Amino acid sequence: MKTLKISRGFNLNVAEQPDLNCVHLDLPSSLGCCAGDIPHIRPKLLVKEGQRVKTGETLFTDKRDTTIQYVSPGTGLVEKIIYGDRRRLMEVLIAPESEDEYVEYDPVDLDGITGMPLDFLVAHLKKGGLWQGLRQFPALDFADPDHSPSMIIVAMDGNDLFSPRPDIILKDNISAFEAGMVILRRFSTRLEVVCRESSLESILKQGSLVADQITHAAPDIYPAWHPGAVLYQIKQEPSENSAWCIRLEHLVMMGRFLLTGRYPVEKVVTVTRPGEQQPHMRGRQGMPLSSLVENMPENSIVTTGRFNGRILGKDAHIGFFENTVNIIESGPEEELFGFVRPGLNKPTVSSTFLSSLFKRPAKMDCTLHGEARACINCSYCERICPNELMPSFIMKALHAGELEEALALGLMDCCKCGLCSFACPSKIELTQILSDAMDDYYKDK
Repeated sequence: MKTLKISRGFNLNVAEQPDLNCVHLDLPSSLGCCAGDIPHIRPKLLVKEGQRVKTGETLFTDKRDTTIQYVSPGTGLVEKIIYGDRRRLMEVLIAPESEDEYVEYDPVDLDGITGMPLDFLVAHLKKGGLWQGLRQFPALDFADPDHSPSMIIVAMDGNDLFSPRPDIILKDNISAFEAGMVILRRFSTRLEVVCRESSLESILKQGSLVADQITHAAPDIYPAWHPGAVLYQIKQEPSENSAWCIRLEHLVMMGRFLLTGRYPVEKVVTVTRPGEQQPHMRGRQGMPLSSLVENMPENSIVTTGRFNGRILGKDAHIGFFENTVNIIESGPEEELFGFVRPGLNKPTVSSTFLSSLFKRPAKMDCTLHGEARACINCSYCERICPNELMPSFIMKALHAGELEEALALGLMDCCKCGLCSFACPSKIELTQILSDAMDDYYKDK
């Protein structure tokens, strides 16, 4: 096992780290299959309101590849179809029944996975609604099965600061993990399995079947364990820029799907609230926010990532790629003489506040504490970037229309961790600017 040496990033010390206990949630009154959290998708709806669907039945596909299917997380009637701007599909809501009726497939054991023709395996995962769990760099679109990746990175700890602990996801799922690893070896002989140092001890307790698969341990500096940051650290040649990655929860889902012949509907989610430690919650795919959060603090926002998630409305549902819910309070609108206060509990990148000298938990809020201003070349974004980019220079190249210069500065190496926006004293949304440019370039390609 190798230890990744990543010095850049941000070590956020907050009191609301998730508790290691896990509670089981009841079946909610509604389930949602979201399209709004899926990168690059062009959804094509296949159902209508009032139609009854089974668990695992296709709700919509991707127009770019209609064999990739997104399936129902429950059995029941299609209650509502929600559209966004320009009638873009956002969510398909299901009113679930108490008993699941599954779309059944033939179970496959480990030998069957190894001996299955590769094209049949791909088609099976696509039809089962799980192929999209495999993402391909640099755009993190669904993996191209016609492309042989140089490596596949398995993220044991997810992408977010508060992603569910791997030992909780692996509980009662060791055989599914083993099956998932067998699936990945059908596509690449090089599997890089990365976990946080803080998770390593709990993973070792899962037994040698899991522990022997770990290839890298990443420090607890966000986002050292993020697949994009890991790839930047271990790649040796340009051909490795098109590697694949997958999160542990999707790997386990793939394994369970093939072993049981049923779409796996279970999902582990963490909820962080200011000043509280909430347990992990084991519920249903597509569960509503209301089943996780009962009372919302006034004027607060809810995101699916502390630095880079989407903002959820009160009626939103958790998407396929989302497993964290962060409640961030609004904070004070104005703070009298805030510039001379010591700031003992304020998060700081520039060591402006005394909290940088003490280990007291920081209290974060969603107040901008100022408005957007011009870039002042402070280089905070450069100093915090885990992939050693210069986000402010890339942004200026993009504003000047110099796409080739932005690419030369490493635009496509951005892992969209969100730290550059967090660190920027001018309140410039650097992550959004770079992310939009990457998506536009990918679409043109």
